[in-house]
Amino acid sequence: MPAAPTTASQKFTRLAIGHPYVVIALLLLAGVGPFMDKAVHIDDPLFVWAADQIQKDPLHFYSFTVNWFGSVMPMTLATCNPPLTSQGLALVRHVFGPGEIPMHGALLLVAFAAAAGMYRLAGNWCAWPLLATVLTITTPVFLVSSTNIMCDIPMLAVWIWAVVCWEHALKTGGRLWYLLAVSLAGLAVLTKYSAMTLLPLLPLIGLLRQKKLGTWLLWLLVPPGIMGLYEAYTAHLYGQGLISAAASYANQYRYFLTGGWLGKTVIGLVYLGGCLLPTTLLAPFIWRKQQLFWGTLAVGGMATLTLLALPAGGLPGLTTAGEARGWVQLEMILMLAGGLHALVLTGVELGRRRDVVSAMAALWIGSGFLFAAVLNWTVSSRSLLPLVAPVAILIVRRLERTPALAGKPQRLLLVLLVAGLFSVGLSWADAELANSGRTAARQIAADYPPAQARLWFEGHCAFQYYLEPLGGQAVDYDNSLLQAGDWLVVPGNNSNLLNPPADAVELLATPVFPSSSGLTTVSAELGAGFYGAGGCLPFVIAPVPPETYYVYKVIRPFQFNPPQDSPAVGGNPGDDRLAAASYEAILRAHPEDARAHASLADILCREGQGAAARAHYHSALRLQPGLAVCLNNLAWLLATSGDPSLRNGAEAVQHAETACQLTHYEKTIFLGTLGAAYAEAGRFEDAIATAQKACAHATALGETNLLERNQALLALYQSHQPYHEPAEKLVPAAR
Repeated sequence: MPAAPTTASQKFTRLAIGHPYVVIALLLLAGVGPFMDKAVHIDDPLFVWAADQIQKDPLHFYSFTVNWFGSVMPMTLATCNPPLTSQGLALVRHVFGPGEIPMHGALLLVAFAAAAGMYRLAGNWCAWPLLATVLTITTPVFLVSSTNIMCDIPMLAVWIWAVVCWEHALKTGGRLWYLLAVSLAGLAVLTKYSAMTLLPLLPLIGLLRQKKLGTWLLWLLVPPGIMGLYEAYTAHLYGQGLISAAASYANQYRYFLTGGWLGKTVIGLVYLGGCLLPTTLLAPFIWRKQQLFWGTLAVGGMATLTLLALPAGGLPGLTTAGEARGWVQLEMILMLAGGLHALVLTGVELGRRRDVVSAMAALWIGSGFLFAAVLNWTVSSRSLLPLVAPVAILIVRRLERTPALAGKPQRLLLVLLVAGLFSVGLSWADAELANSGRTAARQIAADYPPAQARLWFEGHCAFQYYLEPLGGQAVDYDNSLLQAGDWLVVPGNNSNLLNPPADAVELLATPVFPSSSGLTTVSAELGAGFYGAGGCLPFVIAPVPPETYYVYKVIRPFQFNPPQDSPAVGGNPGDDRLAAASYEAILRAHPEDARAHASLADILCREGQGAAARAHYHSALRLQPGLAVCLNNLAWLLATSGDPSLRNGAEAVQHAETACQLTHYEKTIFLGTLGAAYAEAGRFEDAIATAQKACAHATALGETNLLERNQALLALYQSHQPYHEPAEKLVPAAR
């Protein structure tokens, strides 16, 4: 009897079973290969600049300055990532030269390493490891992250292989495997600091596997040892260990929402549902029809009610989404439901199976979500990337018990194809946005040649990376003096922006550059924030406006942040009222305008409305953490307010120290504020030393008024008294 003909799906299944790594490589080539020439994007420049520094001096990887938040600062303050990824990029750029294609090619190999590690891990945790790996690759967060030149995919690759080696070491007891596992775990932290939150999983996995304590626990001292050596070395180089500096930054600039913890959790669930799209699409295969019906009603209703329970304005982006706001809200509900579904699946699997794998996956997902949604300084897709592996494994373990899949694998393949195509489309949209910045930089430099007049620009990311080598100069808001005849370019959709004075510039042109049309990962207007710090969704499906740039000609000299004697001094009451009304109008239209928040806070501070000023200062710093003047003014308010309920010495010290660090301790005003903050915190010895330094600085610069003021403050500190503003300054001018 002749054999039945082999179908295409059977041939593919045989190929996949026999050559899984070939399938993984082909899928990655199809998903990431088209973006080899993608422009550097978001934080990519920081990693590339560090790589160039490493080529010059490998042991002093961050010993240079950058202008990334609107002022020149040490690289150690501009980045909160370790240098391991940049060291790899340095080798690539040394061998293959600068250019996007070699760097993306190297990161493609890293993505393959991550996917191959996922296959090995899934082989230990489920019966269909290739399916779990394909699920991982087709998620939006994995595919988009694989097209960037950042540390997220490298950290995932190193961490997954650490877990694979740890599992093998626990099984075989091999010392080399233990050493390899813990060494990789330590290197994961040196790839991205957030890997520290994953380290507790290793002893938990060990306890679940071994069911008793043993000498294997001693190996877990290696990762803290690696971290300690790195902390000591960077403290020797830069005066503060970079791990503790990153922790301090995360604590100081924690993402703020008026919805509080509920708002953070909702945003985290929305990002989880969007980043792990296949989790939602595979729901019909995971649950029985009755479970799916009632579960959809319950989860969908819970998502809708949770979103409605948040206070108005509690979620960034929804207030500015314009005509697309209804669509954005609907997408948010669907993603929120997807995030809830992922957590429900985790809980159900743990409750039903109660085995080691379910427990390990639940611990991984639970701790990872807690960090990404609540503890991290911002909610971003990148923070949720490590959760892809355990969620994909739980889905596959659920599918293994689904009789409906038997004989109909094409249905499952169709869903994976849809998910994969969407993720490729999102990667394309992200690449178009990055490429738009590159195109804009080149075109604007050609239209306004820096050889004819100084070409200043605001904004960062791809626009800065490509415009600076062409002669553009990044504006330092505290120090740059723009002269008549200069050009100034301001991107519309970028970060750390400040509108120039209307009477100092003349708008010459508003060039427009196309980006993706119906899908975006970054849009303050639509609330899309794949990379974090302000969005309410990881991506948005909606009409996306093109990228607009504003080109000005400077008609009189000006400085964005001219020196002032004090944040509480100056300002005509009538002019202040008009200016406050103007800033309030700006914030109604653009609530994410950090500079408008900061300027309005200064006015409110002068009018004695300290509580309102404090709220706007916090909003400004949430949106733009590196505003040195804003940090200084908030610190002054918290240290010297005549209202005891507003004073907070510890927080004032944090902000004042950061402002001084950003300006290299060269601004007398900022030193005076730091002294006042130390005094309010009860640190009078530090206050005296700082006030003396401020007096010396004022003397050297001939700042007579500041010298007299700091001498008076010094006398107070020497008698162990803090300085507080007179109480009458708290009375608003309108009363």
